[in-house]
Amino acid sequence: MPANPSPTPVYHDTDLPGVQLADLSSNDRIPLLLKLTHKLFSQTNDQGIINEFAEAMGKVRGRSCMVMVRTRDCPKGSFRLTRWRKADGEELVTPISHDGQLNNNPILQGGLVALVTSNEMPQMARLRGDADSTLGDWTAGYRSLVATPLPEKSQPADWLILLDGPEDRWSIEQLETVVLQSNLVGVVIRNLNIAQRLREATSYIQNEIDQIAEIQRSLLPQSFPEIPGIELAAAYATFDRAGGDYYDVFPDPAGSGRFGFLIADASGHGPSAAVVVAMLHAVVTNLTHLPEPRELLEEINRKLFSRRIGNSFVTALAAVYDPKTSELRFAGAGHPPPILKRDRSTHEIEFEGGPPLGILERVDSAEAKVKLQPGDTVLLYTDGVSEGMSSDHKLFGVDRIRAAFLAAPSGAENVIKQINSSLKAFIGDAKPSDDQTMLVIARD
Repeated sequence: MPANPSPTPVYHDTDLPGVQLADLSSNDRIPLLLKLTHKLFSQTNDQGIINEFAEAMGKVRGRSCMVMVRTRDCPKGSFRLTRWRKADGEELVTPISHDGQLNNNPILQGGLVALVTSNEMPQMARLRGDADSTLGDWTAGYRSLVATPLPEKSQPADWLILLDGPEDRWSIEQLETVVLQSNLVGVVIRNLNIAQRLREATSYIQNEIDQIAEIQRSLLPQSFPEIPGIELAAAYATFDRAGGDYYDVFPDPAGSGRFGFLIADASGHGPSAAVVVAMLHAVVTNLTHLPEPRELLEEINRKLFSRRIGNSFVTALAAVYDPKTSELRFAGAGHPPPILKRDRSTHEIEFEGGPPLGILERVDSAEAKVKLQPGDTVLLYTDGVSEGMSSDHKLFGVDRIRAAFLAAPSGAENVIKQINSSLKAFIGDAKPSDDQTMLVIARD
């Protein structure tokens, strides 16, 4: 925005035939404008952007008097001065802080500033008097003015006013340049405000999810019931704050002495999966007696199918253990089968499971049973364990689960530690893509 036409640059030959580059080293305004661009994008609030813009314009304009005005939240014809820097550099009104606080700057009314900010259009004016009805002799000695709004949501919120001594210091072309620059600053401010609102909304949502996750964790067993001859251990790790995995161990409410087991994996992550988990917990806690595994899955399926939550579904494995007979019975719905460790070998307990819960009206899962012998250990897990992925996109897989299971010392806790250790070593720095849950049943 030079006050006078810029001198024609000197051009120099280059190594590329037919191309000459201009020597811009004597132009001190271009570096200032580049510096302004970098500073604008480093600011974290709109007032910081306005201050940097005004500072740069003052330097580019040289001996201009720079005035910053705020009309937002002021009655029509009124304004607040947020900065007034004279041509000699003296600050009559210091810039407001970067947090936007006005430091009790009074609302003023009328006079030159009210006139040029009375509508939304930029202004260019000649000044013939030395005293202003509102500002007094602050305008003395200045004979030309340009004013341009810094719009916010299509309405002027702040104005930049430049005062100069010569009467016709400004041209229409120079005013157009100032308007373009100030509106670009307005775009930066709007983008910054949008980003801030997005951060606030994200923070609110994350806080809500954190509360959901805390509630969800409270639904998991805080301790296990005492089962004669059985040691239990579990591991639960969520991919996100609120996960979709669930497990429970519970005695028969009817007092038969049998115990129920449930491990499940709700599709998706976050709040929707957490709601499904809460429904699973509600079904289990409201049982009046312990049904057979396939009956438990049917009961859960009825609840989920009648209250569809989007396209969600649940894979699950239910089991019932009778300490009197040492018999463990299973039924599954789209879930990985349990793994039995016996006599230094491991194998999956195969049975014909049904489809995931919540999709069809019935599951119709077959059941399998195994009589636990002393030293037997059974592993129930969700597919987040087998599908743990390394940085080179390889899956942990069932074979590695079985190998870690086989290498583990006796005891339910040792199984959890061994598999977790192997899984973490395999995944390395890669972030898990799913929740990971294990439940171990070990017979003494």
